[in-house]
Amino acid sequence: MSAPAERPLRVALTVLGCKVNFAEMADLAGTLAAGGCEVVPETDQADVRVLNSCTVTTQADATTRQRIRRLRRADPDAHLILTGCSVDANPGAYTTVDSTFANRDKGSIAEHILAMAPQRATPQSGSAPAMRARAFLKVQDGCDHRCTYCIVWRARGDSTSVPVAVVHDRLRAAIEAGHGEIVLCGVDLGSYGRDLGTNLATLLESLLDACGDARIRLSSINANDVSPGLIGLNAHPRLCAHWHMPLQSGSDHVLRAMHRGYRRAHYLRVARELREVNPVTEFTSDIMVAFPGETEDDHRESLSLVDEVGFLAGHVFRWSPRPGTPASDLEARVDDATARRRSAEMRRATQRTGAASLARATGRVHEVVWDDVDGERAHGLTSGYHEVAVEHATGVRPGGLDLVRAENVEGECLRGTLLRA
Repeated sequence: MSAPAERPLRVALTVLGCKVNFAEMADLAGTLAAGGCEVVPETDQADVRVLNSCTVTTQADATTRQRIRRLRRADPDAHLILTGCSVDANPGAYTTVDSTFANRDKGSIAEHILAMAPQRATPQSGSAPAMRARAFLKVQDGCDHRCTYCIVWRARGDSTSVPVAVVHDRLRAAIEAGHGEIVLCGVDLGSYGRDLGTNLATLLESLLDACGDARIRLSSINANDVSPGLIGLNAHPRLCAHWHMPLQSGSDHVLRAMHRGYRRAHYLRVARELREVNPVTEFTSDIMVAFPGETEDDHRESLSLVDEVGFLAGHVFRWSPRPGTPASDLEARVDDATARRRSAEMRRATQRTGAASLARATGRVHEVVWDDVDGERAHGLTSGYHEVAVEHATGVRPGGLDLVRAENVEGECLRGTLLRA
């Protein structure tokens, strides 16, 4: 596949899964634009399509297969490239795409695409086209943990960290591109720096000193990796008061079987200490129900922990056997009807605590980053990760930061009044 010489090669990028995948595709978009390609939205016709896949569950693999079929139907003549964790977890399984790249080979995708581009194409811009209003910066990859339900560590390999100087360069580029919020991403973000002789708290402190009026958010971090240094930084005005800490279970019995590195009391202590430093801190989480051997008492412990923390939101999902993981060999499976009931109960619990969080957020002034601006209507996120909608938002722009007073709650969204543009 190559584009006519009179126009640039059009490339569309599709991302499934985690924020690390988004960060990787944002970097690819910038490289392609600098090389003369036109990076177009996924809904547009393209000469080349890249799908960055996820394999965290068997459903994630199914979603990858579905998206491949959809992209083929929508754009049958495009050169389709598949990369990401589903490639590594299922070697040789994807025969209907034109090219596959394992995670370790992602750096070669740009060269592969640029070889198809017309020789006389010129760079489209000096900086990466924005895939999101917020900038996602990948600072870490891989995972040294061995959770019994997870296949991602096999797909991503051992933990590696991006050098501090490179992270600072990327931060400056994101700010210069107009991003008011920068999200630090990693497969196991809390392990940042162990291979470099440093740590995440040291990196974060240096970035907060350099970010000016922009703000920084952490994508996801395990409770056992939240160090005293990180807890202290929660008071910094340019660090978003939002921590996504995967819980998986509130039962020590289940956490032990999962090989998670923390226990119930540890998780609650970290949440409490973060809120002692900054009382408006919000938490979101991933919660698994029906892990093999999970009892009704285990389930009730998870439900009670949700209430104790008061999560803004929770991604609730049922365990399913993942070939290649130790958990898939465990007996004492939870029957489907019980798993569905527990999932519904957990969703109701997180919805209840989420509604309470939204109620607490009303009447307060929030700094909001705008994800979407349509005419005079704008939608964005507070520092605490509440969704906000504002009418009569003249003068705001995607990626910008403004102050909003939250007036009331509509559904799962705050309705607010713009105070400054």
